[in-house]
Amino acid sequence: MFRNAFVALSLLGATALAGCTGLTPVYGERGIGTERHPLNYAKPNSRAEQVIYQELALRFGKAADPASPTVRITTSNATRKLTRSNVTRPSEQREATVTARIELVAADGSIILSTSRSAAALYTTDSQALAASEAEREAIERAARELAETVRLTLLGALVQSAG
Repeated sequence: MFRNAFVALSLLGATALAGCTGLTPVYGERGIGTERHPLNYAKPNSRAEQVIYQELALRFGKAADPASPTVRITTSNATRKLTRSNVTRPSEQREATVTARIELVAADGSIILSTSRSAAALYTTDSQALAASEAEREAIERAARELAETVRLTLLGALVQSAG
């Protein structure tokens, strides 16, 4: 009987202490990831930027209020061979990397967040120029979609810190 009371008291104490933490979950019923954070977005200058802005707008929403923070993203793309060899092969493994410079700017012009993130995607090329070009374009778009999720989580962290 004493043991059952001790277990019940321990569970009650652990539950009470769990409510005292300053951590906010990203997902779940009360998570910050489920809330809408309408943002303004700068005009995209490339397909990768357009993909990232579209993904962010789907998750955060678009602000109708000019007083909402503005997200500015500038991307750059790079590709590289994954292997070095003197052997002639019909296909070649490559990697496309998209790097984004991210700024979250408050309505008064102050910068809330300024950082950069990157993501990569693999693709294969062969001797057909059109197929190789399309594979590179598709890999850059995949990397941009992956990067959009990283940017979203980075922005969530900045929004929580600026609100708190």
